[in-house]
Amino acid sequence: MFKRLLHRFRQDRGLHKATVRVDFFPENQVIPQILWLSSNSPEADTVPLILLVYARVLYELAELNEGRVARELIRFLDQVCARVLDGDGPPQRPRLPLGHLKLAAEAPQPAVKSYRAEFYEFAAGGFRLDFEASLGKEGFYLPGAFLVLLQSCLDTLADDPLRRLTRGLGRLHLYYRYRRDFWEGGALTSGPIFALGTEEIRPEAATPEV
Repeated sequence: MFKRLLHRFRQDRGLHKATVRVDFFPENQVIPQILWLSSNSPEADTVPLILLVYARVLYELAELNEGRVARELIRFLDQVCARVLDGDGPPQRPRLPLGHLKLAAEAPQPAVKSYRAEFYEFAAGGFRLDFEASLGKEGFYLPGAFLVLLQSCLDTLADDPLRRLTRGLGRLHLYYRYRRDFWEGGALTSGPIFALGTEEIRPEAATPEV
């Protein structure tokens, strides 16, 4: 019986598709990485991965009483999304203001702070993200980690997945506005699911989910 339970637990964990790391080093250097382990289409899978990471970043900020920082990040990314999708041609690829952070190509020395996320996909559909971090100055490092990760997507994703990611970020903000707030645990998965779908929310008819 124990073996059957263990087998079921392993199945329920889903397919381990990728590991995300964002490492911070002295002198404000930072390296974002996505290591793909079992994906037939890494660019397409980047879209749900980044949405799940973003939802978790906002949730962690709220848990640490950094809700103001989370709202500022949302407002800023609304502007970024509008700029990326501006016009009828290819998506724009702006350089994000990273403040004192500097993207590095190689680790100069051991990281002083790291974020790590494990990305899984279930056979029946849906995704899961396991997230871990070293604590300290989250109001600075959490938004910075996501922005450098997003910058890497702006630099490397093909046009179509970049459009899907940008629209997904906008839809996730819509979900937070009319369904569930980003600090609710249920929004960690339901928000990205909505962002990846096509359901429309009419503000006048929107009601909180129970």
